[in-house]
Amino acid sequence: MRLYNITYFLREGISSIFSHRLMSFAAMSVITACLLLMGSFSLVAVNIDKVLEDVENKNEIVVFIDESYTGEQARALESEIVAVDEVESAVYMTKEQALENFKKDFGDDSGILEGLDERNPLRDRFTIKLHDIHATKRAAQALEGIEGVANVRARSDISDRIIQVRDVVTAICAVLILILALVSVFIISNTVNLTMFNRREEIAIMKMIGATNGFVRIPFVIEGLLIGIAGATLALFLQWAVYEYVVAAALSSISFMPNVSFGDSIGYILMMFYGVGILVGGVGSAITLHKFLKV
Repeated sequence: MRLYNITYFLREGISSIFSHRLMSFAAMSVITACLLLMGSFSLVAVNIDKVLEDVENKNEIVVFIDESYTGEQARALESEIVAVDEVESAVYMTKEQALENFKKDFGDDSGILEGLDERNPLRDRFTIKLHDIHATKRAAQALEGIEGVANVRARSDISDRIIQVRDVVTAICAVLILILALVSVFIISNTVNLTMFNRREEIAIMKMIGATNGFVRIPFVIEGLLIGIAGATLALFLQWAVYEYVVAAALSSISFMPNVSFGDSIGYILMMFYGVGILVGGVGSAITLHKFLKV
């Protein structure tokens, strides 16, 4: 394709946007609104996943060492513990350190624990983190088999519940986003179809004076692409404003609930917004225009 043809098509596509400002604005607004809804649902899903991931990270296994073991013997068990396939890390804690932490948890009421320093009832222990929360039961069984381990505290019921909640939330969010995406594509395609219908006479005139299908189609496709990109860009900035100043601000006021910054999700949001914008704007225009070319 010659350079002057490319320039002509670009000029015609841009000119058409301004010549039909109302319809162009309507199409861009619909694209922006639909992308905002999709983006909002996606960011909610990402934040829920972050909360569950944080809960997973705090779900630890505690391995209590036999009372007959000295501190050196207890520490020596670390190599056997970390050798278990499911174990990611193991942090040793003496019974004295455990008692100090216990006192801190009681705060002002720690006085009731006075006298326990001389007859400390606690045990040396290892706090275990796993590579995968799904392996909690298997890891607990392997750790119980190590000589010198008196007891293993592993809340497999909690880990199972976390896994169930995460799977259900992921499935629900995925279905909602898919449904919303399909509804958005339907609404946007109908908006594009309405735009083309209002310009059917213009298309018919171009065909009657000998313009080829390609010559008619390309400016409309370029126009659709530009509208789609403009709608995606506007949606991106609006989504950033809404998320950072409303959603993120609200979540940050709840100290125990982590939230994902918009910057952490920017790559995913960019691909989704511009992917849908270009697909609906450009490809949608080309497909919709096809039936109007039959003159």
